[in-house]
Amino acid sequence: MKTLIAIISLSVFAFAALPELKVSTKNNAAINSPAANLLTSAQQTANNCQNHLIFVHTYVPATTITLTGAANSGHNFSVSSGRDSIRGRGNSTWAGDKKPYRIKFDSAQSVFGSKKHKSWALLANWYDQTFALNAVGFELGKRIGIPGTPNQYLVDFYLNNEYKGIYQITDIVHVNKGRLEIDEKEGWLVEFDYHCPSTADEIDFATDYPNTPSRDSKLHTFIKSPEDLPKLSDYDFVKRDVNNLMTTMFNKSGFPNNGYRDLVDLESVAKYLMLEQFLDNFDFNNKSNNSGFPASNFFHKEDSRSKIKAGPIWDLDLIAGVEYASFPTHFKTDKTPVMPRHAFYKKFFEDTLFLIKFKKAWIKYKPDIEAMSKQNGFIDSIAKAVQGSVVKNFELQLGTNKTCNDNNTNTCKRGAGGFSGMAPIVLGNLQAYQAKVDTLKIWWGKRVTFFQQEMDKWNIDLSKDVIDEPSSSSSKPAGSSSSNTNSGSVTLTCTGLQQNVEKGANIAEPTLTCSNDSPATNPSWTGRPGGNSSWAVSATTSTPSYTIGVTATCGSSSGLSASCGTVAVGSDPIDPGDPTPIIIGKTIVLKNLPSNAKIEVYNLQGKLIYTSSGKSLNRENRGSDNLRIPVQTKGMYIIRIKQGNSTSTYQNRVHLN
Repeated sequence: MKTLIAIISLSVFAFAALPELKVSTKNNAAINSPAANLLTSAQQTANNCQNHLIFVHTYVPATTITLTGAANSGHNFSVSSGRDSIRGRGNSTWAGDKKPYRIKFDSAQSVFGSKKHKSWALLANWYDQTFALNAVGFELGKRIGIPGTPNQYLVDFYLNNEYKGIYQITDIVHVNKGRLEIDEKEGWLVEFDYHCPSTADEIDFATDYPNTPSRDSKLHTFIKSPEDLPKLSDYDFVKRDVNNLMTTMFNKSGFPNNGYRDLVDLESVAKYLMLEQFLDNFDFNNKSNNSGFPASNFFHKEDSRSKIKAGPIWDLDLIAGVEYASFPTHFKTDKTPVMPRHAFYKKFFEDTLFLIKFKKAWIKYKPDIEAMSKQNGFIDSIAKAVQGSVVKNFELQLGTNKTCNDNNTNTCKRGAGGFSGMAPIVLGNLQAYQAKVDTLKIWWGKRVTFFQQEMDKWNIDLSKDVIDEPSSSSSKPAGSSSSNTNSGSVTLTCTGLQQNVEKGANIAEPTLTCSNDSPATNPSWTGRPGGNSSWAVSATTSTPSYTIGVTATCGSSSGLSASCGTVAVGSDPIDPGDPTPIIIGKTIVLKNLPSNAKIEVYNLQGKLIYTSSGKSLNRENRGSDNLRIPVQTKGMYIIRIKQGNSTSTYQNRVHLN
């Protein structure tokens, strides 16, 4: 719904001036952000961060904030409480001559019809000569379903009646209703970023792992949520969760079958990495650092029972082929490898199941990605939206300096400041701007071609995908039991794996480990009713169970233990197109459904609360089969999709807030 609003807004702006956002500070006070060097060299080493281009951003009171010229006049506003404020934001972009800002309203304020929030970012897009890079990345983030992806709107920005250029007002990455929605007591949000803290109240730490190929691989981590806890030790549960994942991935034998999949949502990470790597985000890969030490990478956990997920996405003005040697020029390469640079992300690529999910994400969302650069597509909509302001924006940056320095009559000078003093070339006219947009579209097409060629090299069986289950049901489910012996046999009864899984569903083999965390050897399975390729539940009940036995050895006197496997898909699996739900009010919207599917929705007590035959499906936008399911109460729901004799249970319980 929000995505559609953003697209419609841009279309309306196409042949009109951009809306104007104007902020006046008290007594026309300037907004200054001094450089920060909070940590000593020893502290930087301990936290694995850098005091590079860090600034202390302090709010300045704002007397009035107004928005005028919105296509929908009901979206215009003017506030003058005297308690609103504005400050600078950013790292290298604040060092440039077109500054980014952050606005904080005293009372939550809607922008262009979005949900009301107090804080909003004003992105300068100083490195980006097309004004489209953050916008197209956020648009894809929404289509792909990355949680917390910001809404974004283009405006002409004035500060104290002085024109500052074309800006993008966006949601910030923040835990809040309508942004990233997680349990603020049990869940958390972290950011992996190599910059050191700029103020003493920021909570940060370095992860225990990875520590290869060097200590530089440890991730400097900011805890963004929860906030304002009474004691520093109150944040320890976040550190434990993050380090548990890192330790399991890098310091526990048997990867990837060592339990790490119980801790992290692989599909979420696959979609996130696929998008970041396709976009070729300089900051995500940090091409200025040999280890690929990242910036602006976010991960979150919804509550204590959930798996860790990737996202939101942020900071995309340096996507599209920026290389360190020619920073910040875009489109220098369309062949940056699919494999990320940092050891943490590389580790996922050692897991075949992750590769399957990555490739399936590419296949599924490739049409959306390709559509961005098509004639009159999303990139063109951005260009049309800003065409009335482009010349004014660049003339402001050009100032009185009209001396060309690159033998191109359409460009006239470089900006000032930025990362290591390297600044973008300022375009001179509308024709130069349109040529830059065309270059982006050409790069985009080449990047799609390269990515597809790389995916074609992956000789993996996509049918071997296993559905992610919530961590509460994939580790040791309620009612499971195991016995530890030296070397010998284990009998394990697994119950409560998932509500309403019908008889014959595939179940992953139980995980066998020794007490010293080494994998058990030479397993001999018994009690496998599903045959050689799968396990099976014993009956069709709301709490299905299965019992298995195994004889194996640890190779020492260490005890043998087993934990229950995870439910996969139906015994004759179908591919429903990953019907990621969109929540609209008290309605669950499922997309990409089989045309003759039957949908069943259950609550966690196993009660059937909704059923639909295939004939009720409605064909809506983008040619996808969609179904709107009304749900009366908030809570968790399970969706089962039937097609003929095949059944697929949706990979995660749907949480209706």
